[in-house]
Amino acid sequence: MNIRKIYLGLIVLLSMALFYEWSSEQRVLNEKNIQQQAELEGELGLVSNDGRFVFLENDLLKLKISIATGSVVESRLKQYGVENIPESLGVRVFGSSETSAFTYYLKTGFTGNPVVYVLDSYGIDYVLLKSLDGDQTKEFRFLPESYEVSIKDTSVSGVSGRAFASLYRTDGPSLDLKTGVLQGGMMNNGSYRGVAISTDQAPYETSRLRSIDEPFESLSRGGWVSFIQKYFFAALLGSDDYIYNYFAQPQVDGVYRMGYTVEKGGVENLTYSHSHRVFIGPKIRKDLLQRAENLELSIDMGWFWFISQPMVWFLDLINTYLNNWALSIVVFTLLLKLVLFPVTAKGFVSMGQMRKVGPMMKELQERYKDDRQKLSSEMMNLYKRERVNPLGGCLPVLAQVPFFIGFFFALREMVELRHASFFWISDLSVPDPLFVLPVLFGLVMVFTQKLSPTPPTADPMQQQIMKSMPIVFSIFFLIFPAALCLYSVINSGVSLAQQRYLYKKHGVLSDPLGGA
Repeated sequence: MNIRKIYLGLIVLLSMALFYEWSSEQRVLNEKNIQQQAELEGELGLVSNDGRFVFLENDLLKLKISIATGSVVESRLKQYGVENIPESLGVRVFGSSETSAFTYYLKTGFTGNPVVYVLDSYGIDYVLLKSLDGDQTKEFRFLPESYEVSIKDTSVSGVSGRAFASLYRTDGPSLDLKTGVLQGGMMNNGSYRGVAISTDQAPYETSRLRSIDEPFESLSRGGWVSFIQKYFFAALLGSDDYIYNYFAQPQVDGVYRMGYTVEKGGVENLTYSHSHRVFIGPKIRKDLLQRAENLELSIDMGWFWFISQPMVWFLDLINTYLNNWALSIVVFTLLLKLVLFPVTAKGFVSMGQMRKVGPMMKELQERYKDDRQKLSSEMMNLYKRERVNPLGGCLPVLAQVPFFIGFFFALREMVELRHASFFWISDLSVPDPLFVLPVLFGLVMVFTQKLSPTPPTADPMQQQIMKSMPIVFSIFFLIFPAALCLYSVINSGVSLAQQRYLYKKHGVLSDPLGGA
């Protein structure tokens, strides 16, 4: 028994326990703060006590509108809580931070025509603002049962400026996005953030805020513009009835501006009204597909998007029948392993052949340990004689890598997994709070290594590194989303079962523990 390994294991377990305890305390504090804010907001009516803001809400969204400027200064998604508790406030897309200079808001109107508004009238389904001179109005309405808002700007006498809609935002992560390690902070901070514009010339163009050095403009019929961030976002959606000049501008006093102006048609010189269509909601692929062309591209799937998107579609299809995301991931993984089995089987058979000739390779290594050239020559002869392909064992890994990367980006960006539960896990989008899945993955790797043949050219240092890989990967999975860990555990577990089955079938294993 190795006392040093036991001590090391105890230290790791104690560190994990302390880390879990600290994270739990932080989570409790966050939940208390959220409850207090929810109680405070629950006391508000349709107009704030100071008369500066008016509220508009439906079952999905709650908007906070500045009466004087007509800007949407805060939006909360009522069905997506900041914390995974019933009393939680909804996450914000627009809003500002009490602890920093962060701000994000929406404004519409007519260019070159600043207006001060007063509240004209409001109800449970609309808000109407009127300019001080009575010439202009701004009306807010929700489209039926939708995350979309219609904002109609009207001028009775007409204005010479163009209708516009703009998003104003400072740099930094989105509001209410978790930054704690056990709250998915490592993965959350890695998601793409930047301006995205879709036109009839370029379906999807993006740029990070700090890369916007000069104003960017692009004319298009239809299209959309948005700021891309994880899980939830706002997008200004164009109509095929108009031509829009989409733009993104460098920061002024730390604030970036992106949006569009509506180009006038015909020979008219004045603009009388325009209705803007704004989406403020979750990034659910099947929903975005129905709202605007190419809007689903706002879900950043990384380099392997051509694999990720079909995987998300199929995973969502499975979930329509099972109605459980964790179980859907398990079923999806099993089906994927079944499809890839013909490829992986060839690799496992090749690895089994390598395992069979292992004793002969060791004999050659002992015989020609002082003659590398002769050893290589005899190894090649052995491979030819026994019909062994030393590279064939790479097939299982190579076949799975693209799907792992594709699934990594897919699961990292799927808002559907946020707060989805699985036994002891209350949120599949964050790391396993009890570290069960990372430990299981490490154990599966250990058993897999026992079955896999040691490369004939591996030196003692390489062998020690390989033995430490289960620990290294388990540590990585401590910060990976539980959904990805679940996929990896099922994927590796099935691979282990397939490998043992093929080894036994071809006479490679002679005992139930994997020994030869």
